Amino acid sequence: MKRKLFTGGIAVMLCLAMSGNAQQKATSYTEKENMAVKTRLNFNNRADFEDAHRGFIATLEDEAIKNENGSVSYPLNAWKFLEGEAPATANPSLWRQSQLNAIHGLFEVVPGAIYQVRGFDLANMTFVRTDHGWIIIDATTSEASALAGYRLVKQHLGDLPVRALIITHPHIDHYGGMDAICREVSNKDMKIIVPKGFYEEALSENVMAGTAMGRRASYMYGLLLPRHAGGNIGTGLGTTNSRGKSMLMRPTDEIGTTGERREIDGLEMEFMFVPEAEAPVEMMIWFPKYKAFCAAEEITHTMHNLLTLRGAKVRNGLLWSKYIDDVIARYGNDVEVTFSLHHWPTWGNEKINTYWAAQRDMYRYLHDQTLRMANQGLTPNEIAEQLVLPIGLDSLFACRGYYGSLSHNVKSQYQMYFGWFDGNPANLNPLPPVELGRKYVEAIGGGERVIEVARKAYDEGEYRWCATLLNNLVFAEPENQTARQLLADVYTQLGYQAESGPWRNFYLTGAKELRGEINRQVPNLVNASSVSNLGADMLLDFCAIQVNGMKAGDKRICINLTFKDCGEKAMLLLNNGALNHRMGYTDAGALLSLQVTRNDFARLILKEVRPEELIDTGKMKITGDLNELKVLLSLLDSFDPMFNIIEP
Repeated sequence: MKRKLFTGGIAVMLCLAMSGNAQQKATSYTEKENMAVKTRLNFNNRADFEDAHRGFIATLEDEAIKNENGSVSYPLNAWKFLEGEAPATANPSLWRQSQLNAIHGLFEVVPGAIYQVRGFDLANMTFVRTDHGWIIIDATTSEASALAGYRLVKQHLGDLPVRALIITHPHIDHYGGMDAICREVSNKDMKIIVPKGFYEEALSENVMAGTAMGRRASYMYGLLLPRHAGGNIGTGLGTTNSRGKSMLMRPTDEIGTTGERREIDGLEMEFMFVPEAEAPVEMMIWFPKYKAFCAAEEITHTMHNLLTLRGAKVRNGLLWSKYIDDVIARYGNDVEVTFSLHHWPTWGNEKINTYWAAQRDMYRYLHDQTLRMANQGLTPNEIAEQLVLPIGLDSLFACRGYYGSLSHNVKSQYQMYFGWFDGNPANLNPLPPVELGRKYVEAIGGGERVIEVARKAYDEGEYRWCATLLNNLVFAEPENQTARQLLADVYTQLGYQAESGPWRNFYLTGAKELRGEINRQVPNLVNASSVSNLGADMLLDFCAIQVNGMKAGDKRICINLTFKDCGEKAMLLLNNGALNHRMGYTDAGALLSLQVTRNDFARLILKEVRPEELIDTGKMKITGDLNELKVLLSLLDSFDPMFNIIEP
């Protein structure tokens, strides 16, 4: 089996959570907000808990899943604090969802046929019986969690051959452990089936935008937060990602159209290809023999993100809803169980169809009502403030904003059609944060006056207004400790009130950074190992985004390049601050020609090695003026993986 390895992504981020200071108490306003949630939703409905426990077989006795070096990959018992009623420091609805997500182990979904390992990572692993073995669907974030799940299945269900590994979409919590599974099963004939474009999209998301996305992901997933009732209680989609080694492998088979079928060891599958919804490419699977439907991540027990807060391409709510309607039309009459790669399954035809219809209607409603209100002249912030779900959706736990939120989802649909500009000329060219903060503070009467107004707002529970005031002051006076501490207190209360796991994590991480409670020394996840796995064309695109255009504006450089490992040639041309390239082309006028592997070229542009070192060791051959390369490298910026977010 041909393999291509990729190391990186969120999975290798160090465990950075610190114990921090004493937990801040919830204010009376936060307590009141959270108590009100209990009256709006039916917490006596325990059906989800029954479904989440149904079919339980076993779990690990260990406190944690560990990596080869003994470090913790996933803390199985770190969520025990979630037992009992929600404290005042957590939204009761999110607390309930987190309790469900913390249930872990091996579960039977269809007797003798389909099993899931849940709660060993952010995402699930699913095992489907063929005539003589297994098909595995998705492989979690890391090697350790994937192996823990697979070995638990072997222990309790027998050591059966794995005929195929299916990866539903290119998010790392679904593919990171795939190499470990392939090595463990030792089946060179095992198929790796993915949606068309999977490999390229996985690399694009984790490398091209990897530094910024990794930094924002540390906020979104609460990776820097302690796990307790005043800290990280989960993401809504699951608890958290496992940490450790992760690999991306090249597939052996791709699905590119809805209706494609495959038969693996006597088991028939029908695929639905659903791009541009939850992921750039994704697929769902129907198993007619078992009347079971794998909804991948398109249908889950939450309102999902139409624009994830870590940053990604906007997702199309209209397409998403139409895909789910197609599921209902195709399989609604026959289905008896539906399961996703997050959360827990749903059983029973009538119950499933009701669940599917609600998810379909929710995404359609978010899309359509955003456009209706935009066409009435409302701006994104106004739509987000005014729009509510109809009671038939709002009252359903599966439609609550545990991972996405109504607020940022409708803004994303506005962005999809209209872009960042809301049409108001005042917002066409606003002041940047530092200058705006200084003007803001000056207009109010200075820093002390801003704090006076902010304290009054805080004491009256006007936390959103208080956050606006203090954010401007922190950007105007980043060393103002009084402003930082009070803004941290505000973010903490907003985090305690948040129903969305990512919102809570953003607020609480911002609070800890303002208080100086976070170790900000982390590895850069975009490294030569990850970058070199880009195709030659995308690798040169990655090089181009590092060019400092202002420094390069008056430079002209032309270099011919041959990648020794893949044999591809390209011409690089720096002109007017932009680095263009032409694949398969050489320029007779170029002052320098290079022969180098993609890995060593990646090391060069990431400044992990000097040109002379590669030349002296015979890893790079040059013809012409080496200074051309040195000048180009001097124009490339390095990216700080812990750039500032809550301060200048």
